[in-house]
Amino acid sequence: MRLGLDIGGTKMEAAILATHSGRDEVLARERVPTQREEGFASVYKRMVQLISTVLNQNGTSISDLDGIGIGLPGAINPQTQQMLNGNTAIFVGQDLPALLSHDLEFSGSIAVANDANCFALAEALLGVGLRHAQELGTTPEHLTSIGVILGTGVGGGLIYKGRALEGPHGGAGEIGHTQLDPGGPKCFCGRQGCAETFLSGKGMETWYADRFGEKLFAMQIFDRAEMLEKKALEAVQIYRRYLDQFTLNLINFFDPDFLVFGGGVSLQPAIYQGLEERVWKQTFIPDTRPRIYQNTLGDSAGVIGAALLIP
Repeated sequence: MRLGLDIGGTKMEAAILATHSGRDEVLARERVPTQREEGFASVYKRMVQLISTVLNQNGTSISDLDGIGIGLPGAINPQTQQMLNGNTAIFVGQDLPALLSHDLEFSGSIAVANDANCFALAEALLGVGLRHAQELGTTPEHLTSIGVILGTGVGGGLIYKGRALEGPHGGAGEIGHTQLDPGGPKCFCGRQGCAETFLSGKGMETWYADRFGEKLFAMQIFDRAEMLEKKALEAVQIYRRYLDQFTLNLINFFDPDFLVFGGGVSLQPAIYQGLEERVWKQTFIPDTRPRIYQNTLGDSAGVIGAALLIP
């Protein structure tokens, strides 16, 4: 059995994953608010309580676990397993494996990864990747894929033959900070025109307000476009153009079997309309036709992927 922890800015979730007859299944799962404004000590205490809760739900002892996987919202140093940066700064520099090993008296392995990597890994092995592999007559471990989160920000995970690529410094998959327009909006990373400034929900809301003089949530813009409101329709067209460019860049760079989108913006059907066909016409390698999917595991993909960090 493996325990996964997905620690986000607003919620944290724990789940126990076990393999039966060659299939992974979730035995217990619990979710609580992160309440990061209370600081690291308080959040960490609630993490420990959350682990205890799911263990009790399943009638499991900590010693029964093969390991604990943790997804955090930031880049992770592969050597130290500590978070280097991210919007939930209370975790930066914290040695969670050492703390949990000591406080839980746990001698098993503890792995930490970027939460987008966890999302991508879960969808590749147990979500859309499983279905895609079945259609091809192969197994998910033989496929290459990209998981793209279009949410408050834009993140990604690169999966090669069943494993997430981290890079020597933990920076692999930071696709949200590839540049789409050098003259575009300024990104928090210090550059201009990053994919995140155009394709995240927050980014869309910002450039929509600048262009059309009205503050709306991204979901409201898509809803108004469905009602054929002129400004919203134009905004969705702009979004699609940048998404086409971004997706094409990813395909030409990584040559995946498929891409899977997650995050709040990924729930909008409008972003998928004609996307595959438009991108397929422009790929550098002729007849490259990777499928593009909406995620199937929902917002629990992260915690499942965290558990999958443990072999």
